[in-house]
Amino acid sequence: MSELPFKLYKHHKTYTRYRWSRCGMIFRDDGHFNYVYNQYIHATNCELCNKLFPNTRDRQLDHCHNTGYPRNIVCCRCNTNRKDNKKRHTNTGEPHICKRKHRTYTTGYCFRILILRDGKPIIDTARKTLEEAIKCRDKFIDDNPGIYT
Repeated sequence: MSELPFKLYKHHKTYTRYRWSRCGMIFRDDGHFNYVYNQYIHATNCELCNKLFPNTRDRQLDHCHNTGYPRNIVCCRCNTNRKDNKKRHTNTGEPHICKRKHRTYTTGYCFRILILRDGKPIIDTARKTLEEAIKCRDKFIDDNPGIYT
């Protein structure tokens, strides 16, 4: 193995796996994770613009937001400028609906509907699919015309 471009702390691999999974990244198995991790820690240049990584914070693992699978090891700028990049992984593109991890559902997540009034929740519920969440939100807005503007 070649010299690493930065020093690893004791639990770097474990913490990196935790961080990546929190961002919605999915690995086929431990072998796939190990392969991607080794590529990541040995990367010195962005795979898209070929810029040298000035520090460890500029090195990011880009992933497909639809499938969750890793794509490239890129710089911060290239990762932010990807067309499918949603600034937050919980963003669904629907107002008042966000995606949350949830152990009860077989998918591993649910869609939370949250509408606030004066900083306090007036509706806070979860649904299994995005379609169910949209229907529930729209029904609430129709049933309470003065609450939501």
